[in-house]
Formats: sequence, C-alpha cells, structure tokens
Amino acid sequence: MSREELVKELMEKDPSFRELKKKHEELDKKIRKLEKHHPMTHDLELEIEKLKKEKLYYKDLIEERLRAYEKERNG
Repeated sequence: MSREELVKELMEKDPSFRELKKKHEELDKKIRKLEKHHPMTHDLELEIEKLKKEKLYYKDLIEERLRAYEKERNG
C-alpha cells in the first residue's frame, strides 16, 4: 500500500490522525502567510521559527502514526 493510500485510509478511520494533519496544515498556512510579511522583523522571524518547530513536531507525530498503522496492517 502506498503512503498516499495509508494517509487516505487513516484520514477516514482515525479522528486523532485527522486532527494532526489539520494542525500541521494550519501551521503551514500560517507560516507561509507570515513569510510574505514585509518588512520582516526580528520578532516575526522568531515567531516563524517557533511555528516551524511546532509544525515539525506534528509532522513527526504523523509519520510515527503512519509507521505504526502500516505495521498494524502488515501484522
């Protein structure tokens, strides 16, 4: 099963996985919006870095859940 198929299946079956994906996507949108801001201030750069770390945290949780789910499926 491909990664995309695993994601789709988990999105349909697992509300907590959907929430992780939603939070990750929200952070991505927020980061992109802030990165377009000009002039870029030091505080804004710090905020973007904080959001990027949080986004990475959610990506790690998503990947961990995908690996666990794939293991469950394959026995």
